[in-house]
Amino acid sequence: MSIYREPYYYELAFSFNDPVKQVNLFEKLTSKYSKIKVSSFLDMGCGPSPQLLELAKRGYDCTGTDICPGMLAYLVKKAKAKKLKIKTKKADFTDFTSKIKYDFAMMMMGTIGYIDSKRKLLSHLSSVGKCLNPGGLYLIENFRTTRSNEHLFSPQTWLVKRKGLTIRVFYKIDIKDRLQGLETETILLEVEDQGKKHLLKQQAGIKIFSPLEFFESIKESKMFEFLGWFNRETLRSTKIPKIGNYTLLRRKTN
Repeated sequence: MSIYREPYYYELAFSFNDPVKQVNLFEKLTSKYSKIKVSSFLDMGCGPSPQLLELAKRGYDCTGTDICPGMLAYLVKKAKAKKLKIKTKKADFTDFTSKIKYDFAMMMMGTIGYIDSKRKLLSHLSSVGKCLNPGGLYLIENFRTTRSNEHLFSPQTWLVKRKGLTIRVFYKIDIKDRLQGLETETILLEVEDQGKKHLLKQQAGIKIFSPLEFFESIKESKMFEFLGWFNRETLRSTKIPKIGNYTLLRRKTN
């Protein structure tokens, strides 16, 4: 069974983030760096997106895109249960179009790493730029442009428990091609749900872009200005990219 096709288990396995705190930080970033009033958000590769649910609760216009219809249906179901409105669209985040323009775009949980070539990164930046209003922001979580902490490549495991449900998560990254920044990500979930056991596994290729590749791509896209790397807990700017970063871009106004 594929992990991403099981939205409930996937959400619980990665439920260690605090969406209220995250959205508070988003609002601080918009008040300081956005050149326009922010009323709409776009989450690409959104998954169950607790961030969009929190944003919708605060009255923002929210849209989530994902390649997996089941994940989008799960997000809509959760929003309806909370009497919130979130629009969804099935889309590949490396190449998509939108008739609607947004004020703030985001890609969370290291999803940007699944863009595994410069060509795809340029296509992605072009897609995002075309659907962002000039002066709007694009926030990327965990865009590592360096292997600054080699311990990331040690296997990690954690346990999630709910009434009648236990999920043991195993997470590992293996270096495939150090020179090209290519890696293999493996996620394994051992699930025991009301006495029934399930084993879910997914493996995917991911990429680290060097600072040079990253800045070249921004320059070639001609759509964004780089505002900086920020610690995702404190929003303090960092001179070099780190694993716990938000990367912030702004759509050019001319």
